[in-house]
Amino acid sequence: MEQELLLFEDKFPCWDEETVALAGGDAASLCELEERGLLAEAGNGYVLTAEGEKKRVELAEESFLPVSPIGEFNAEKALWNNRFYHLMDCRAFTSLFPLGLKEYTVDETLPFAPALSRKELWTREEGKTRYIWPEHKLVKSFLKRFPDWGVATRGKPVPGQAAMDEWLAESGAQAGAVNFNLVLRGRYDFQAYRGLERLPDDIFHLKDADRFFFLRTSDKTPEDIYDAIGRLHLFMLNQRRVYVPGYADVDAMDLENWTMLVLAADTEAELEEVAARYSADGQNLIAPAMPLYIIGTSVERLRRVHEPKAGHYDWFDEDTVHIVRADENI
Repeated sequence: MEQELLLFEDKFPCWDEETVALAGGDAASLCELEERGLLAEAGNGYVLTAEGEKKRVELAEESFLPVSPIGEFNAEKALWNNRFYHLMDCRAFTSLFPLGLKEYTVDETLPFAPALSRKELWTREEGKTRYIWPEHKLVKSFLKRFPDWGVATRGKPVPGQAAMDEWLAESGAQAGAVNFNLVLRGRYDFQAYRGLERLPDDIFHLKDADRFFFLRTSDKTPEDIYDAIGRLHLFMLNQRRVYVPGYADVDAMDLENWTMLVLAADTEAELEEVAARYSADGQNLIAPAMPLYIIGTSVERLRRVHEPKAGHYDWFDEDTVHIVRADENI
């Protein structure tokens, strides 16, 4: 029973019966651990008490397992992230290819530049959102400083972080950040790609990977979501011109790398509302940052899955709601 304490870590500091069961643990143990004073209720789940943390460290050391301290967290958000990660990992699809890798990060914050205010990111015109960040003087300065992108840049020096830091200092621009509940970097046949060159400036590990950015919708206003979309645009602009300019959208074997924003609702009713709202904006939501897809799923939908799809292509085609597609007009 005490072994369930080892489930608690910095990435997953809050658990409930459903998440423990998804992870293959003994869900009934949570109540018993609470009665013993090792867990306490928080955020509709359970978190470690001081005594529970002490016991967790002790168990890890006995098993020769690495143990890291658990930092500050919001219990409700941490439990939602935990649940969504385990549902995606267990229910959505098994792998990308027979030797593919699913690399998930939870509660990941990604930097971008320049940081722009809401009114500098987007506006509403005739009932639709339009992104206006490409018109900003700092973006124009960025594009002038980093003009090269796409596969034609392969073999040329990559600007990298040092050049980004120089531009920030010269232009007076500030860096911003965008947070996602979950990020998946999906890699293909591991054996086929393992020997390929790694880029020193690929600090966000996007080369040769499809990437899915999952954003919870129930705790955000529409304005918050429009902000996050615009910030993702700018993050990808940085990747395409500074960090992996030759490989941001096409991998080393000249296959397309997907960039997808996944709007994650709690219920199917909420997902229907989300899809209706953002599909009404159409290509406006992705035009400045093509190629980009926006799709949707829900916790309720993932819970209903009895047989995961074999790969992410099947999951994308059959089990998600397509909100805006980069290939819509192809």
